[in-house]
Parts: sequence; C-alpha cells; structure tokens
Amino acid sequence: MDNIDNMERKNSSPQVNIKFLSLNLFLRPPLIHTNESDYKDDRLRYFIRNIIHNYDIICLQEVFSSYTLRQNRLIQGAENRQFLYSVRSPKPKLWSTQIVDCGLVILSKYRIVESEFKPFTYSLLPDRLSYKGMLYAKISINGKNVHVFTSHLQSKHPTEDSAQYLAYRLVRRSQLIEMRNFVDDKIGKSNDAVIIAGDLNIDGREELKPPAFPDIECKDDYEHFINILSKYGKSDLIDVMRTKYGYSPATFGRHDENNNPLETVLTASDQTLWDESLDHILMINEKASGVTINWTETCVEPFYTPGQPFTQISDHAGVQISFRC
Repeated sequence: MDNIDNMERKNSSPQVNIKFLSLNLFLRPPLIHTNESDYKDDRLRYFIRNIIHNYDIICLQEVFSSYTLRQNRLIQGAENRQFLYSVRSPKPKLWSTQIVDCGLVILSKYRIVESEFKPFTYSLLPDRLSYKGMLYAKISINGKNVHVFTSHLQSKHPTEDSAQYLAYRLVRRSQLIEMRNFVDDKIGKSNDAVIIAGDLNIDGREELKPPAFPDIECKDDYEHFINILSKYGKSDLIDVMRTKYGYSPATFGRHDENNNPLETVLTASDQTLWDESLDHILMINEKASGVTINWTETCVEPFYTPGQPFTQISDHAGVQISFRC
C-alpha cells in the first residue's frame, strides 16, 4: 500500500515548464574569421550576460575548446547563472589526425545523471580535421528522464563537383544512422522522452529550390533525414519546427520579404541569401513519456543584438522549444 501511495504522489507532482535552446554559436578556433571580425569574445560575453538565463537546457554547436579558453569561460559563466551541470565533446587524442574538437556543449539547470560522447566513423575534409561525433546527456527532471542528443553533422562545403556534393550527403546519412543507433543504445525499450537537436546541416527547405546539380538527386536529404531517425515511421518522431510552422523555417542565410539579407556581419557575402533550414529539434516519445510541448513558446529565435557591432548573436538563428515535464 505504501508503494502505491508513493507512486501516486510521484505521478501527481506538478509538472515543470522547461525552456530548451539549440544554437550554433559560431565560436570557431582563433585566427579563423569570415569577414572583418567574428566578434567571438564580444558575442560570448553578450550570450552569457543576456541570453542563457532564459533557458533551462541549452545545446550548443561550434563552441570550440581547442587553442582557446572561450568554452571554459562559457561554462563558468553558465555555472554562475544556475547551470550547475554541463557536458562537452572531448579534444582529439594527441596521436590522431584531428586537430580540433567538434565544439559541442550541453548546459543544464537540471541534474545530468549520465553522459557520453560517441565519435562518428566517417567524415570528409575539412570536417575530418575535427573530432566529430554526438554528445549525449540523460537529464533528470521532476522524476522523469529526458535523453538529449546534440551534434553538428557533415557540412556541405561549396563545390562545383556533383560527385563531391553527393559524397557530403551520403556521409551525413551514415552519421544519421549512427545517431539513430546511439539513441537506441541509450533509451532501450523505455518510453522516456528523447530530444535530438543541433545544426544538422540538412536543409529542410531544399525541396523548395532548384536542384544544385542536374545529374544527381538533390531534393531528398530531408526525406532521408526523417526516415532514418524515425526508423521509417516506426518511432513516434516529431520535427518540432516543421510541426509548429507547417514548413521548415530558415535558420541560416535568412532574408526578409523583399529578399534583403537579415544577417551580413558574420555571414559570408555569397551565403547571406541561402535561405536554409539547417537547425533542428526532433522529439521522440512525446506522447508516451507524458511530456507536453508548449507550442506558443516554441519558435525560431534569431537573437538580435541592438547596440552591438554584430546584429545577431550568431550567423545562425537558434531554435527553441518549451515543454512541460
């Protein structure tokens, strides 16, 4: 009887509202910049002082730790703002061919009870120079486990070669298969909520555009993305942003209704109008886990920075979700 009473008390505990952010913060290693300046230190300072306190869990990409202390400063600043738990991707081994880490960080105000980094088997240059992989954290919230995975998949670097363009796509798909296997390894047969988030370099708006090359299939990246991560419809998977908006909203190279670029300080001039949806949040087991998405507070967030020499916190917009757990 006592056990039943304890279970009822646990199940009747009030839900808490969680604000979750995924953002490519664009803090590359020293000496690398796109235009006149990337304003890395200024943007990091602004992010710590003005943005992170609004969230409970944050997944970040491109916060590199190699040859810089910026990642350490981020984590220290986060700890001072109640993010007592964090995990980050490791630096490459000294004897490896990689020269930098892959810049992944998960910050949480809730206890991280398990974490792991799993490197990808394949990547192509220049991505191969970083120790690319997936970062995982199991986070305990209100008596429930939420499994968070973040990654920064193979980039599609500008190329005139259709074979190279296709190779980037195929490597991303191999990485997605590894990601889905990693998810299965971690959650087993449980109905716990799963969040997959990051700059996944898969353009959800690709089908709206002319094909990049006429001799290969150039409009199936998103279809493969969803099929692989949903195990071809066997998993209860939600693309949160596409569900919210009814389409995949742009997060990189965004423009206004008059086709004027919205970000030009940090973005290369030939990429300011790319109009790509590269940053994603996917949820698995929303219904079975008892997690409820608050769609009103779920959106693309560009993080404009008035009064600064940079107009956004990053060249990417962030994606945020609010849910009750």
